[in-house]
Amino acid sequence: MQSELQQDPHKYATVGVAARVGDLMGLQEMVWHGRPIDVFDNRGWSPLHEAAYHGNTGCLEFLLRQPGVDPDWTTHAKETPLILAARQGQHDALISLINARADVDFATNEGYTPLWEALNSGNFQCFRSLIKKDADVNARIYTGYSALHLAAEKGYTNFVNLLLQHDAELDVYADHNLSPLFLAAHKGHTDCVKILIKVAKDRGVMHIVNAAASDNATPLLIAAQEGHAAIVAILLHYGADANIAADGDHAVALQYAVCNGHQRCVELLLPYTDMAAFDRGNFDNMHPLVQALKHQDTAILRLLHEHLTITRITNIPAYLSLELGHLVGALIPARTCSLLCLIDSDWPVCGAEYLLKHGVSPNALDTEDELAPLLVALWTNNVPLFQLLLRHGSSPNIYHKNVTGNVAMLLAFQKDLERDLTAMIVRNSRQPNFQIFYIWQLFLAGAESHSLFDISDPLNGDNPSSPAITNLFGLMFYMFHRKENLVPVLALLMCISDHASLPRHIFSQFEPSQRKVLQNISEKTNLLAHRCRRVVVHKLGKENRYCRSAMEKLRIPSVLHDYLMFSELEPPLQDMILKFITVTPDDDGEQQAH
Repeated sequence: MQSELQQDPHKYATVGVAARVGDLMGLQEMVWHGRPIDVFDNRGWSPLHEAAYHGNTGCLEFLLRQPGVDPDWTTHAKETPLILAARQGQHDALISLINARADVDFATNEGYTPLWEALNSGNFQCFRSLIKKDADVNARIYTGYSALHLAAEKGYTNFVNLLLQHDAELDVYADHNLSPLFLAAHKGHTDCVKILIKVAKDRGVMHIVNAAASDNATPLLIAAQEGHAAIVAILLHYGADANIAADGDHAVALQYAVCNGHQRCVELLLPYTDMAAFDRGNFDNMHPLVQALKHQDTAILRLLHEHLTITRITNIPAYLSLELGHLVGALIPARTCSLLCLIDSDWPVCGAEYLLKHGVSPNALDTEDELAPLLVALWTNNVPLFQLLLRHGSSPNIYHKNVTGNVAMLLAFQKDLERDLTAMIVRNSRQPNFQIFYIWQLFLAGAESHSLFDISDPLNGDNPSSPAITNLFGLMFYMFHRKENLVPVLALLMCISDHASLPRHIFSQFEPSQRKVLQNISEKTNLLAHRCRRVVVHKLGKENRYCRSAMEKLRIPSVLHDYLMFSELEPPLQDMILKFITVTPDDDGEQQAH
């Protein structure tokens, strides 16, 4: 098309089109025949801008020689031809404009100069030519960035070197108080960091090593957070302070390195960090030990263990109190806990296992004040931690002066009911779908449930209207009103108890058929035969053999076989109970039949 236009220049609509495609002959013909040069399109671009942007140097120099042409004509965006040439890396066009005395420091409304545009495009030849013509190396754009900020952020070492050789300011700060050194450290540009620090030392402005952003994050902290170990090492060597804390989390560089799993950064920072501060204070969300528990690899936890006490008890952090809610309030007014209580339900249990193997108790040492890890695992539905604690000897029998009965079994009762109700809501069904787990697991671990049926609690007695959740009955009728869910779970609790006597006001809450079933179970829980059955069921359950197929292989009389399978219960209820006590989640919380 261009050759066709060269043969007949009158096919061009404007001089600008000829300048754009670089047709010097066509451009000359139009200009010599009176076509105007000082015409601007809807962007405010003149033929001069077109030639500069597209690097058509012949057209550009021809236009610059015409009378009335200004090399600093601006577009609607206040861009000169020199800015456009620098942006596109058109070095020959840039030299032509400079020779025509174009303003090398002309800036757009946002502050972008030709030097900035050459740097942003990564064209070192254009950049160097502008600096040779004394372009301002310390000009700032609207964000406060200087050219040195941009070069450091991009990691352009040759640009950084040239800027510093021409006296670019080091101690200069953009929006949010960002320094060039901070940006280089953030992006991991090690060579730029080395250059900046060397020049800072020569100029006597080494305070930039600890110059913090507006949130008080230092170059060291940001490098540690991003895992740039080489930069962390350089900054520490030149006096960076590892104990400056950022606002918000009030955390230092080590904590951010631990949080993001940067092991090498942790190793470098440990000798420079005041570790005693972490042993004096309480465990909070950003405590390095807490953050180390988030990772599958326990290498960082092992490093920290050499410097910090993992077995100490701490005040329950505010964030955990909010999550635990009623557990640390009316139900269990606890004030302290161990590290095990701080493990979130979506974290791996590798860290918890490390703690248990290195002296952290799976139980509360002060039952009146300390929160038991097992209760936290129950409350937060942390199945892997719950199972791990039981494997490491956590007591399934936990008692408190404000609670009637075994608190662990009480919470298991609540959580199993919640799981069943949640499943019904998801399925939009009124039929129970028993995948109950916690009660059965505690029973297999040796938990007793008969204390839940003790109605001699002086705080509540036989008063079901008491708002305090301090026993099984208060929990049942305070939180749940669907008897189709409640009866099978209550029946299971009674079947695994040595003594389960229900008071009259409890019976009055059920339908006659339901009352008959519960009364029948209650009357048998005092019998020696029932207690013997409970022992055998516990033994078989521990061996994962309490199911119909496994029971059929036992060489026992059929009447005994039927008795162990709760044959005295009505078939629907018997099937429900056997269904959910012979199905348990695996280690990842998924359902798995034995």
